[in-house]
Amino acid sequence: MAVGSRRPDFRKVQVTGGNSFVVSLPKTWVNDVGLRAKDPVAVLVQPDSSLLIVPRRDIRATSKSEAVLEATQGLDKDFLLRHFISYYLAGYDTIRITLGRSDGALRGFIREGIRRKLVGVEIIEESTGGILTQCLSGYVDLPLKKALERMAIIAGGMLTDSVAVLQGGGKGMASEVIERDDEVDRFYHFLLRQLNIAVRDRSVIQEIGLTSTRDCLGYRLVVKSAERVADHAAGIASQAENLQNLPEPAVKKITEMTALSRKVFDSSISALLRLDGKIAEEAIAKSKDVVQMEERLSSEVLAPRMSGAQVASTKLMLEGIRRAAEYGSDIAEVAIDLTVAEPQSI
Repeated sequence: MAVGSRRPDFRKVQVTGGNSFVVSLPKTWVNDVGLRAKDPVAVLVQPDSSLLIVPRRDIRATSKSEAVLEATQGLDKDFLLRHFISYYLAGYDTIRITLGRSDGALRGFIREGIRRKLVGVEIIEESTGGILTQCLSGYVDLPLKKALERMAIIAGGMLTDSVAVLQGGGKGMASEVIERDDEVDRFYHFLLRQLNIAVRDRSVIQEIGLTSTRDCLGYRLVVKSAERVADHAAGIASQAENLQNLPEPAVKKITEMTALSRKVFDSSISALLRLDGKIAEEAIAKSKDVVQMEERLSSEVLAPRMSGAQVASTKLMLEGIRRAAEYGSDIAEVAIDLTVAEPQSI
C-alpha cells in the first residue's frame, strides 16, 4: 500500500512466543520511509485508541541542539535579537551569541530583549565575549492551552483598559497598556515554539495538550490572532491619549463598542478551548454587530470642533476596536473547524 493511500490494508495479528502479538508492516511503506531490518520505530497510542507508528529519526533526539549567532562589528542589535528569537521559535535547546569584543551595551540589550519577549530562556553563562542561553521546554509546567488562556486574558484586559484612557487615565495609563503588549508577545513566542516542536516531533503533540498536526495548524492561526488583538489594543490606547476631551455620550458609546468587541474575543477563546460550535457561532454573529456599530459611530462621535488629528485618532481607534472583534471571529472559525472530526483512513 503506497504512503498516503486511503485503501484499507488488513493484516492479521500473529502470536509469537506465546505472549507477544505481532503485525507485519507493509513493504512499500517500509521502503518509502527508508526503514531497514532492525531499525527502531516508535509506537504511539492515540486518543482514539489507534496506534501511530513513527520512524525513530522522526522523534526528537534527546541530545541537546545548539545554535550559534555571531555578532560581527556594526551588526544591528535589532537584527541580532530577531535572529535569536528565530532560533528560539525553531526549538533549539541552547543558543550561544558570540560577540568577539567587549560590548556591555549590546549584552544589556539582548538580556532585556530576552526578558521582555521570551518565556523559559535562562542565561547560564555570560562573559565579555558572549552569552550562552538555555531554552526550557516549558510545556510540562505550562501546557499550551493554559498558556493561550493566560495570553488571551492579558490581551482582553488591554482592550478594555485601552478605552478607559478616554475617561481620564492619561498618558500613564496608556503607557501601562502598551507595556503589557510585551507580556502578550512572550506568550506568543512561547506558544509558537511549542507548536513548531510538535510539528517536527509528533510525540510532543499529546504532551502539549493537542491531538493531531491539524490542531497545531489551527492553534498557530489562533495565537497570531490573539497577538494582533493585543497590538490593536496598544494602538487604541495610544490614540485615546489625543481624545480625552470627548463628550461623555461619545465616550460611553465607544466603551460599549469595546465591551462588545471584547465579548467576541473572550467567547471565541472559550469556544476554542471547549470546542463549542454554538459559542463560536454566537461570537461570529456578535462580530458583525461590532462592524455595524463602527459604521454608525464613525459619524456620531465626530464633532465639528475636532481638529484633523483628533478626527484621525477617532477613526483609527474605532477601526482598532472593530479589527479586534474580527480577529475574535477568526478564532471562532478555527474553533468550528476543530469541532469537525478528521476523516478516517479506512
